[in-house]
Amino acid sequence: MLRICTDQEFRKYADFVYELALDQSKSGYPTYSDGIKTKEMFLDRSQKAFLRDTEDILLFEHEGIVEGWIHYYYLPEDNYLSTVSFNINSHTEQALQEFLELVQVQFKGYDLFLGYSKDNKKAVDFLSTHGFVCIEEDYNNTAFLNKYEPVQVSDSVFRVTKDNYEFFRALHSQVEGDMYWNSDRIYADIDNWIIFVKIHNKESVGSVYYMTDDDGWFEIFGIDMKDNVFDSKLFFDLLGKALNTAKKSKGKYMTFFCDKEGQEIVSSLGFECVGEYVCYKKHLI
Repeated sequence: MLRICTDQEFRKYADFVYELALDQSKSGYPTYSDGIKTKEMFLDRSQKAFLRDTEDILLFEHEGIVEGWIHYYYLPEDNYLSTVSFNINSHTEQALQEFLELVQVQFKGYDLFLGYSKDNKKAVDFLSTHGFVCIEEDYNNTAFLNKYEPVQVSDSVFRVTKDNYEFFRALHSQVEGDMYWNSDRIYADIDNWIIFVKIHNKESVGSVYYMTDDDGWFEIFGIDMKDNVFDSKLFFDLLGKALNTAKKSKGKYMTFFCDKEGQEIVSSLGFECVGEYVCYKKHLI
């Protein structure tokens, strides 16, 4: 059974649910086993559900025992629905079934996005057999920048601004698909982004982009390459430039979700693999 979590119940079960957040076989993304996020972060983010109109925490109870909670949020202007945490100790399939039944009524016309570690086999198996489409499959990596040694990269990698944004748009528009952070949204929010592009023969051949952050934690949102063709040297230059810049700006961590093709280079630059991530999407009708 799913029901709205009260403030008193939040205080009662928060420690238990946080322990689930550390176990990738029992939790959803974002994971708290990445060496970056803390219990304080988990509690602070979870408590915001009680202050926001577009969020709720649902306790999941089975045969009188609370097995965890689902903290979801939605963006009405984008018909976007996802979760802040989906941490269930047991009977995961039932929790997912009840959640799906609930949101199909309340959020018709929305796109539901759910991300998990591959270690959460119960969740992944349920989604793959209940009309969800797998839209992303990556390795989750963490770089601890105090350990990182800057590398030499190509001089033709440079920073993107509003004035030369078309160099980035030319690449990103080819791959953005139904990404939330498409070319238009990034452009409108460019003051909060760090974007680098590599140019060859006056043409964009690759880009890397991540958001600015004042707490020293950066996350690379993507690396785009011309014609979506993987180039190991280009990949190294772009990733190295991002890491070099983040370290120079006194960053502490960098997160990067990378596909299998680039994982060897990612590891060679000092990233530590947290686990394998999958994201599923379903249009609610």
